Amino acid sequence: MTTGNQTFRVALPDPLIELLGKQVVDQPAPELEAGHLRADVAAEYDAVLTSSTEAQQVIDRLHGLLDNEAGEGFAVLEVGPLLDHFGLDDGQKAATMLLSWLATPLRVFDKWPLWKPLGTNLTIDPMRATGAGYNPLHIDVVNATNPPDYSALLCVRPDPRGEGYSLVSQLRRAVDRLSDDERALLADPVYRDGDFYALTGVGDDYNPFPVLDGLPPAEGFVRFTAKMLPDMDKDDPHTSAARALERELIAEQDRFLLGFGDLIIVNQHLCVHGREPLGQGQKDVPEGQRRLLWQMFLRAKKATA
Repeated sequence: MTTGNQTFRVALPDPLIELLGKQVVDQPAPELEAGHLRADVAAEYDAVLTSSTEAQQVIDRLHGLLDNEAGEGFAVLEVGPLLDHFGLDDGQKAATMLLSWLATPLRVFDKWPLWKPLGTNLTIDPMRATGAGYNPLHIDVVNATNPPDYSALLCVRPDPRGEGYSLVSQLRRAVDRLSDDERALLADPVYRDGDFYALTGVGDDYNPFPVLDGLPPAEGFVRFTAKMLPDMDKDDPHTSAARALERELIAEQDRFLLGFGDLIIVNQHLCVHGREPLGQGQKDVPEGQRRLLWQMFLRAKKATA
């Protein structure tokens, strides 16, 4: 369905935009340690959060949208004004500060920067996220023992052809609609997806894995990615169970376009995401004008007693 009442959108109040504009230049760069935002940098960013009632209200709103197990598990933060007012470099840094208030920024791929660019590469497999084709519903880094808690995607350039709708669907409700037999099959550790190499902060390789790990939503994952389905044995009942889950997810998925500066954040314990194909004629669009997203992962902050 196309979402009409977009209550998942969170705008930045003008006082917060002004505050970030004053603070961002003097704040430290988002340096990392063991793949995570360095603790002293996070403390500097948090000092800005505690000085602003508006900032705390935005973060509370995001947690309400993202972490409610009865909710949808995603939000779109509108950071376009930061990119407009402060440019892409300082705007990206300001967006990093915002996300650091929500959770800990995490660079999963050792060979990539903290914000991983996802362009439109027309020469690769169209099933992959950087191609022009359909990117099926999935959680990111599904084949790790500890996938990122949140996946964040910042739209820097929408598709000039006006397509590429983002897709999201609530995982836990989809699982509840399956039969007992299907859930039992999904709990078997027989599913595989891709290779695991040069990754930090997500544990170890987990292949094969169960789709359902039996843990509470705040701790466990529904390790689903439709990207694994084409390689599975179509006659295996485990494949049929995974296909049934895919059908339930598609039946209740929401679709919407990301505009410039839209930052979609997905709680991977509750929600899958994907993307419809980009518009026709991508080869006629100059490379510098094609759709471009920046991706960052986040690790939930541990509650303190």
